[in-house]
Amino acid sequence: MKRSRLLGASAGMVLLAGIGCGTAQAAPPGSEIQTEDLPPQDQAQVQDQPPSAPVETRTEDAAADPQPEAEPTPVPEAEAAPAPAPESDNPPPPQQAAADPAEPAAAIAPAKPGVLTRQGALVVEPSIQYQHSNINTFVAGGVAILDTVLIGNVQASQANRDAVTATLGLRYGVTDRIEAELRVPGMYRHDSTTNTVVSPNTTQEATELHTYDLGDIEGAVHYQLNDGGGDWPIFVANVRVKSDTGKGPFDVKRDALGVPQELATGSGYWGVEPSLTLIAPSDPAVFFVNAGYLYNFSTTVDKVYDPNRNIHTVDPGGAVRLGFGMGVALNEKVSFSLGYQHDFIAGTKTTFSDNTSFHSQGLSVGTVNLGANWQINDHTALNVTVGIGATRDAPDVSLMARLPITFDLF
Repeated sequence: MKRSRLLGASAGMVLLAGIGCGTAQAAPPGSEIQTEDLPPQDQAQVQDQPPSAPVETRTEDAAADPQPEAEPTPVPEAEAAPAPAPESDNPPPPQQAAADPAEPAAAIAPAKPGVLTRQGALVVEPSIQYQHSNINTFVAGGVAILDTVLIGNVQASQANRDAVTATLGLRYGVTDRIEAELRVPGMYRHDSTTNTVVSPNTTQEATELHTYDLGDIEGAVHYQLNDGGGDWPIFVANVRVKSDTGKGPFDVKRDALGVPQELATGSGYWGVEPSLTLIAPSDPAVFFVNAGYLYNFSTTVDKVYDPNRNIHTVDPGGAVRLGFGMGVALNEKVSFSLGYQHDFIAGTKTTFSDNTSFHSQGLSVGTVNLGANWQINDHTALNVTVGIGATRDAPDVSLMARLPITFDLF
């Protein structure tokens, strides 16, 4: 049972690595995309791959051994009766128990291991995630007279960005090898930015924005390709689709200069991500690897964002997504996991109405994930994950808690 639960937990961890299909959004004309320009929903989607709570599996730890045939012992005719079978920790099924006592019971073949939600079961998974990013920039412009003397202006900027995402996830076992998934997120964002210009007349400007709205709804299908027999790892094929139901960066209100007056809660475009997951059990640990490619569809904007520019189309870059890690069971109810996720995101191409275009820089988002899982009972588990940004483009820290609850529909 311990191996079965750990196998399910590790499978969920890496299958949910694809949660979210967002990538870098298009930057306003004349600027470069930085991590702070990304909606937190997309940052979470392209980097944070926390382990999920375990799902039920069908692995049997042992099979019943056939009982040896006893030597016949002569007894008086009145006392002749079949001798009672010895007790066993794994009794045969009822149909075998009723078989001819003269024939030994057949061994029961162990069930094939499954890492997805079992057929007919529905997993309702509420979750909440918090992300924090702190960005400090220092820009000096002027003439350097000496190495320690600068004549001109010095501008310092500090931005604190916080996001809380509450998600309702549903997973249903179509068969023991096919799982369907739906995720509906709601997001709250709060950004605080302070710009200071140091000059003979020092000035300081502070802005603060906050938004709560629906995020990008996602759907996915997972298919277990094999049963892991013959010392082979288990392979799972995944396809995830992300919608544009959230408020995108081109849907937010802006002032006459094109400066946003509210925050985006979605990417603003559709995306699809095929991926392949490898799960290799090695008691008491389970190792996993995930690789996928995220393709984002271009979108037509046709909106004016400043007096001189009209954005016609935006073609977001794709992303190569890689992740690996391991899970270890401490006992029947507690396990922990360690993983790393890295996304290589291509730049975005923005085309203007005058047929000129702008290409933003790509992003490299790496996150180290530490997780712990507590199996409360056979139907409920609690999973907590901490993500630590390993690259400049990743959020500084993220914290996620999930509570998957399994219901047997039939």
